[in-house]
Amino acid sequence: MKKTVFGCLGAAAVVFALQFTSANAQAALFSACNPCDEVACDPCDPCGDSNACNPCDAVCGTKAGKWFLNGHMEAGFFANGHGNKSTYTGNYWYTGRGADYDSGNSNLLQNTRLTGAQINQVYISMGKSVDGRRGLDIGGTVDFTWGSDAYFAQARGMEFGAGHGLAPDEGRWGTGDYYAAFAQAYVEAEWGRWNVKAGKFYAPFGIDSYKSTDNFFYSWSPTAYMAPHTAGGAYVTYTVNSQLAVLGGWAMPDEFGESSKNNVFLGGFIWTPSKRFSLSYTFATGENTYDPSNTGYHNEDLFVNSLGATVQINKRLKYVFDWTLLNVNGKAPRTDRYAVYSIMNELIYQYNKKWAFGARFGVLNDNDWETDWYTISLGANWTPNKWLTVKPELRYDWMGDGNTALFNNSENTYQFSGGMSAVVKF
Repeated sequence: MKKTVFGCLGAAAVVFALQFTSANAQAALFSACNPCDEVACDPCDPCGDSNACNPCDAVCGTKAGKWFLNGHMEAGFFANGHGNKSTYTGNYWYTGRGADYDSGNSNLLQNTRLTGAQINQVYISMGKSVDGRRGLDIGGTVDFTWGSDAYFAQARGMEFGAGHGLAPDEGRWGTGDYYAAFAQAYVEAEWGRWNVKAGKFYAPFGIDSYKSTDNFFYSWSPTAYMAPHTAGGAYVTYTVNSQLAVLGGWAMPDEFGESSKNNVFLGGFIWTPSKRFSLSYTFATGENTYDPSNTGYHNEDLFVNSLGATVQINKRLKYVFDWTLLNVNGKAPRTDRYAVYSIMNELIYQYNKKWAFGARFGVLNDNDWETDWYTISLGANWTPNKWLTVKPELRYDWMGDGNTALFNNSENTYQFSGGMSAVVKF
């Protein structure tokens, strides 16, 4: 029954959102499209009619890409209605950190990790953008991040150990609640309609971006619980025309440098037939092969994909849809098999130049839980100037059948939480 309903929802989403795009895919793989401050702005319109948005286009009107150096910092607090800290024990993100490790509002809220104040991200981006419209142009990007979020930007084989007898969390850059990572580190070349990236980059799955400047809400959606955050490898993007771009390449989700152990094909497209509508689909399929000398790990077939959609309903109102599926089949000697999918929706209303209001609702299903995890968030963005955004948020999470306890040290099936952050751009 669930599979039938799920299939109908997916089909309806494709028909309804025929021309939309995932906010994360646009912010991740298609990083040349830098979002403007105005909701109605089309950031991917190079030197076109959207003259007011041209300052947001790093390559618009230039003969070649530009050198850049920028960044941001996000700090804030989050608290929960249970009034105590929640454990990360049992969450696979925290393997090896110790059974008595306590921190955070839940083992599932990810970027709101402390019950109290925290520095989420200190983010510095540097490099050279590319513009191949006038010939071959070579550049690259290096993004360094530090804070309580950086744990999720780390990759096996780069910021912590992977294979060769090392424990999966051995040698991490950081300790306690604060970590460091190169969120992205890739070289880039562009010639005409062809663009090639090689290195470490954001994985284009789910509604959330790692960068807080690309997200409306302070907390991440449940999709971030199961979708890969980064990937290592190389891929090619071919711009067919002004409306369609396709991509394909080889990648390692949440891995870097373990080329003999992970082989995954990364593909997808982004279709934007008009300034108000667009659609994107990205997928990765292949095999993750762990060190056979480590009996705690095994080979597995991996498939993950995301269908993202947005519609600019009018100058003030925007709707965002995302469907993400992760399917893993273990191989001998272990035959673990699990599937997780999420459906997320965001509705954002730009009241004026300083205030925007948003609502997010979604559901995640993990076959190990045999139930659904629902979440709803209400938030706002106050932007008094170009370098400061304040994000208050109220959030409620609950489990569908009332039998699976994931909150308050796995004692409750629900959790009310809230907080606020400030993002400073520089």
